[in-house]
Amino acid sequence: MDRHPPVSQLLIDAERAHCAPNYAPLPVVVERALDCHVWDVDGKRYLDMMGAYSAVSHGHLHPRIVAAAQRQLGRVAVTSRAYHGDTLGPFLDKLCQVSGFEQALPMNTGAEAVETAIKAARRWGHQVKGIADGQAEILVARHNFHGRTTTVISASSEPAYRAGFGPFTPGFRWFDFGDIASVRAATTERSCAVLVEPIQGEAGIVLPPPGFFAALRAWCDAHRMLLIADEVQSGLGRTGRWFAVEHEDVRPDALVLGKALGGGLLPVSAFVADRWLMQVFTPGSHGSTFGGNALAAAVGLEALRVIEDEQLVARSAALGRHLLQRLQAVQARWPHCVRAVRGRGLWAGVELDPAAADAREVVLRMARAGVLSKETHETVIRFAPPLTITRALIDEGVDLFDQVLATLPAAGAPRCAAGVEPAPVARPPRLLMCAPEHFVVRYAINPWMDPSRWQPQDAALRAQARAGWDALRACYTALGAEVETMPPVPGLPDMVFTANAALVVDRRVLLARFRHAERQGEQAHGLAVFDRLRAQGVVDSLHHLPEGVCFEGAGDAIVDDHRGICWMGHGPRSDLRAREALAVVARRPVLALELVDPRFYHLDTCLSLLSGGELLVVRQAFSPQGWQQLQAVAGGRLIEVPEDDALHLAANAVCIGREVVMGWCSAALRARLAAHGYGVRLVPLDAFRRAGGSARCLTLELGPVA
Repeated sequence: MDRHPPVSQLLIDAERAHCAPNYAPLPVVVERALDCHVWDVDGKRYLDMMGAYSAVSHGHLHPRIVAAAQRQLGRVAVTSRAYHGDTLGPFLDKLCQVSGFEQALPMNTGAEAVETAIKAARRWGHQVKGIADGQAEILVARHNFHGRTTTVISASSEPAYRAGFGPFTPGFRWFDFGDIASVRAATTERSCAVLVEPIQGEAGIVLPPPGFFAALRAWCDAHRMLLIADEVQSGLGRTGRWFAVEHEDVRPDALVLGKALGGGLLPVSAFVADRWLMQVFTPGSHGSTFGGNALAAAVGLEALRVIEDEQLVARSAALGRHLLQRLQAVQARWPHCVRAVRGRGLWAGVELDPAAADAREVVLRMARAGVLSKETHETVIRFAPPLTITRALIDEGVDLFDQVLATLPAAGAPRCAAGVEPAPVARPPRLLMCAPEHFVVRYAINPWMDPSRWQPQDAALRAQARAGWDALRACYTALGAEVETMPPVPGLPDMVFTANAALVVDRRVLLARFRHAERQGEQAHGLAVFDRLRAQGVVDSLHHLPEGVCFEGAGDAIVDDHRGICWMGHGPRSDLRAREALAVVARRPVLALELVDPRFYHLDTCLSLLSGGELLVVRQAFSPQGWQQLQAVAGGRLIEVPEDDALHLAANAVCIGREVVMGWCSAALRARLAAHGYGVRLVPLDAFRRAGGSARCLTLELGPVA
């Protein structure tokens, strides 16, 4: 019998023998990793639900970031900031563009960036606010974690971080996280700044109450204090926004960034602010030999580009909502074990009852089951997977977590199934339609339109269009919807397709701009209609696109409140550049999908959202990247439309309650919908299909019925 210990144990023993015991790692010896998985030296595969404390947000060894590092390694890596380089400027330009600030000071680790923030705040307090040198105070939250340097632990209230490391740096005053009254009590005439995490990560993924950051911003403004957000863990997409402070529409005076900025390869961090604050630094006042080195800048730039190009912020928002729903279902199943589930985006904490479950034991059992996580504060299990994770992998990880809880002696009997609770069905909508008095196919701007085939049957097709439109309106009314109408206009036959006029979300209207000259005349009429609706109190505000940017309203955008995002189609009719304006008006991350089949030229021709969160989709309409996004985010919630149904524009449907209103539906598609609990209401809309539209094209949702 082989009595030699396994390779993993030999490596663990070597590490323990020669490494200072400042960590207590799990007994997993990682040999290699790729995207959301790691493998140990014995060949076992694990799902990474930890993401190196948000440092591996891009997944392990993202090929684009690795390639950028390899290219730079063949040129130059480190020269120090004694000289200029050709990578730092582009990196900081991109970082400032993403963050919305004017300048950045590059460092290496998150703790160094926090130290930079402290120095900036103190010097600003002295030079600008007039606080005596050496007297400036910074307000920090109890239970914070800003790093482990001696100055930073001086700001900590945690005994474990401070014990034996004194004397401590003065100049910090504590307040209770989320308590604005405590902030007021901590403020003195020497207060120069508030340094705070938008979400306290090491404390157990603790969120502030709604309105706290808005009140904090107002308090800082009133008392001439800087508001500095430590987004080392929460930033760069982790919470479903670029930065966690965006959830409250708050702009701090500075950001502290790190972890994901290094793309999972290198330590890269930065302090980001506007020029008026950055001017406190002068040559020689602060620096770092490695900060902003050529290799780090090349990697940081590509890391930011990957987040943008792969739309990881929107994915985090959508998949984070699914992760939280699944974990909340686990809590409902094991109430004796799980006290609370907290989180935002792909960052969640599950607080365990220490009388029923030891967090360290749970993460050990999870590792044995093939899922890597980590406990914090002895009672909370953290989930922070790479933002590249898929819905299917989230389900796999949560299922294994659920199975681990079932093995605990104190778990008790499960209360309910661990699946996702069905989403509540929304109220019936208020809809906008335009009568087809002037509808005719007299030009061709998509493959469906053929004037030569329309003209010989003009009278009959006009009659069919009118009858179909009347039937559609009656169907909506029967299902409880309220229908507003806009007047048709001679010479603008496609005004009947009201979905293209605008997108209306939460009573805000983003007005369309058409690419084709044949439809551009509709814009003035659409503006007049929405002005009238605003005067009537149906909508609150109208918003315009930047000059030169095309976007065809709800035809290319779907608000998905099941996932907390907007889907957007781009390519044939709408510009990708419209994504920024859409995100501002919708106040949701936007996940853009490229449309590549000319027959499906609008998103609403190939994707419809059903009331339970399923997506009715035409696979061939999307680019490979777009289809991958749909699969990753929606997974088993996709209902593919058969080819013949797709060519009859069956996906151009409107869902009200559990009924799907369609112009066409085969028996096969009807059966697929029935399997998901939906009925079908068929309306004769063939005349409109000759112009490339069906039920959804003819309809613009204004919001729910009051």
